[in-house]
Amino acid sequence: MVHGNRGRHAVCGALFAILLAIGRAASAGDSEGIRVPLREVPAPPGIPPPREPRLRLVWIDVLDSAPFAFRYASREASAILADAGVATTWTLGDASTVTGEDELKIVLMPGAANGARLPAHVMGGTPRGARSHTTWVYLSNVLWALGVADRAVRSLAPSDEATVARALGRVVAHEIVHAVAPEVPHSRSGLMADRMGRGFMLLAHVGLAPAQQAALRAGVHAFAAPSLEGAAPVEVVAGRR
Repeated sequence: MVHGNRGRHAVCGALFAILLAIGRAASAGDSEGIRVPLREVPAPPGIPPPREPRLRLVWIDVLDSAPFAFRYASREASAILADAGVATTWTLGDASTVTGEDELKIVLMPGAANGARLPAHVMGGTPRGARSHTTWVYLSNVLWALGVADRAVRSLAPSDEATVARALGRVVAHEIVHAVAPEVPHSRSGLMADRMGRGFMLLAHVGLAPAQQAALRAGVHAFAAPSLEGAAPVEVVAGRR
């Protein structure tokens, strides 16, 4: 009996030594940077990759105040939204155009109506507090921010027309964020600031901050859902010099 116990102790001791050696070898491998590759889990067949959200926009120049603007303004706004991961589809409409629940109207006005009680030099406005299917842009105040005389808009050189239209596109992009992602507040600077000056309008490239981009994408995904909110105050952006 005593002899048999010694045999079992010897076997257990040998197993312990083997396990200890294996553990030490594994530790040495870790210290040398050896890693076991992780197995990649393939995507289920038949499921396409996620698509970027798409926003349908309708441009309406109510009084034909800037017929040159649509081409460059829509391009500028689309570029800003594309940087945020949002695709766009544009339709050129007029004052009689009827839009659908998944469309956002961009209404270009010659100027802000005095009865609207909007701040001085307001360049754009969107109902505040809920998603909106209409936003307004005011040409005269964009011209003011650029230092361009209102009466000169019909006699601008082609290069100046492009500059004005790109500025309009930046105001449009600002208002689109308010329309589809009303929870995004004004920022101290950048595209979502509550005031934009000539220097900002003339920058070669502008864009949204990452958090603003994420909110915009989420808002576009949910944009077609009907809203039950009533009338709300207007979120605006003003020009400055």
